[in-house]
Amino acid sequence: MRNRNKGRRRIRKPVGFDARLIGALGIGRYISGLLPPLSTILQDRLVVIARPMDVALVRGLTGGRVSVLASNARPYRLAEQTSLLLQLARARLTLVHFPHYSLPLLYRPFVATIHDLFPYRFPEIHSGPVPRAVNRLLIRNAVRRAAAVITPSDATAGDLAAQFPWAQRKITAIAEATNDRFTAARNQSAEASWQRYFTIRSPYFLYLGQWKAYKNVPLLIEAFAQLLTRRPDCQLVIAGEDPRHPEIPAAVSRLPAGSVVLPGRLPDDAIPDLYRSATALVLPSRAEGFGLPVLEAMACGVTVVCSDIPALRELANGVAIFCDPASAASFTAGMLTALESTTADGRLQRGIARAGQFSWSRAAEETVAVYERVLSG
Repeated sequence: MRNRNKGRRRIRKPVGFDARLIGALGIGRYISGLLPPLSTILQDRLVVIARPMDVALVRGLTGGRVSVLASNARPYRLAEQTSLLLQLARARLTLVHFPHYSLPLLYRPFVATIHDLFPYRFPEIHSGPVPRAVNRLLIRNAVRRAAAVITPSDATAGDLAAQFPWAQRKITAIAEATNDRFTAARNQSAEASWQRYFTIRSPYFLYLGQWKAYKNVPLLIEAFAQLLTRRPDCQLVIAGEDPRHPEIPAAVSRLPAGSVVLPGRLPDDAIPDLYRSATALVLPSRAEGFGLPVLEAMACGVTVVCSDIPALRELANGVAIFCDPASAASFTAGMLTALESTTADGRLQRGIARAGQFSWSRAAEETVAVYERVLSG
């Protein structure tokens, strides 16, 4: 502890943290999870950059311990390169942490979090060659000019080092975590209420995530269609929505009425209860930067059926039922295994224990250690 406190004294001047994407899926969960313990460690030395509409949320998450710099400059817009750059220059921050690769091109020093390399691995997620080229340029710029780069897993750190070998020495993997809403404590009344609200019935499988191509949702629907021939009593819940992917509701429409529920984006309060009452979380992704739904499901004491890919193997080895993301039949078999699973096999207990090893407080400590290394040169 003495060494840790000695290190903290190296951060005497304000450090910035960019929270403009706090309302976004994925990155928003990272920002809202990391900010509270960061503010506890750094107190008034932390300056949070937020859009005006999110200032109250940031103050609530940080207990009023930090300064907030309101900015209307949205990511991927010209104002990010002009007005935000000027605001940061006037603030005279010693360092800014950008939890994304969209940042002012001329600003430094900074730390960047790169969650994945999907613009390189899955270029089809972008609407055309220009957005594709811009995103790759922004990632390369962030990695090249950052004083340090944080990734959410060793798997992503390895991907980043393979893509940019010259950046390997400045990459640090810091795992994400869940918050205290995700526990195995059951609330039968709340679970039943959410199921009635969304017309969900047990036994059901839950998918939680985006609908982008690498998420592999059509394969999940195909696997579930095969499952229905064996277990017609089952239901599949596919959370989220994306009008750019009409193939998903189209595939659902070909299955028996009521067998698949598309509830849209779930309220945050509903997610833990819907995890806990599910037969399993199913995540058929072809790639993941971390796999937060897997960690959340494990914390809730729920079986996980997921792709056998590096990030998820790193996260849930010895806990999840792993399947081949190229095979619908593999996922059908995985869901059948989940239906037959009992507490006697120890899988749920191992998942709860494994999830308990992840902490936003630990992530914040390790993140501040990165700041310290940068500031100490």
